[in-house]
Amino acid sequence: MDKIFMPEELNSDEKFADSEEITGIIGANLKRARHERGLSLDEVSARSNVSKSMLSDIERGRKCPTVAVLYKICEGILVSLPSLLKAPEKVVEVVRNQELVKHGSVDVQAMFKYDINTSMESHKVKIAPHGEFPADSHGPGVWEYIFVIEGKLTLIIDDETYEIKNGEAVKFLANRKHTYSNRTDKDLWVYDIIYYGV
Repeated sequence: MDKIFMPEELNSDEKFADSEEITGIIGANLKRARHERGLSLDEVSARSNVSKSMLSDIERGRKCPTVAVLYKICEGILVSLPSLLKAPEKVVEVVRNQELVKHGSVDVQAMFKYDINTSMESHKVKIAPHGEFPADSHGPGVWEYIFVIEGKLTLIIDDETYEIKNGEAVKFLANRKHTYSNRTDKDLWVYDIIYYGV
């Protein structure tokens, strides 16, 4: 979430759900797949060579299976691994105002955390007067879309400087170093959408 705005490079595992969340997702997906096929836990156990108690614990979100166990289950009930890992898409998700997390002269609220279904995340960002924040490359194929809500953003990409005013927006390929800067005497507010590609 907020690591996107930290100078250090984003680790790939930081973009995904935490272990408790993914455990629940796997369990719900396994239960749904089993019911769709009309299979009992005993039948799935016989087909996959995974114990009934382990399958029950996985479905209830009590245990997070290893990749080897997941592979056995997938082969046993003929489902793909991604179908067990995919988080259900929310048709509507409302984000309320929350306390922003401070990073020096930059305050950040994660509006939508990284979503594996859309390869996107978004943040609300406040940059204090005369504050700036340097960011490293977000990796190949990553695009940023920044909407200035209040104030004026000075965006520096390589040696080029771009000024984006209130009500304007900018998109750029974020595969190189860039700096978000507020060179005014007032707070700068922006929304930042990061798209990681496919």
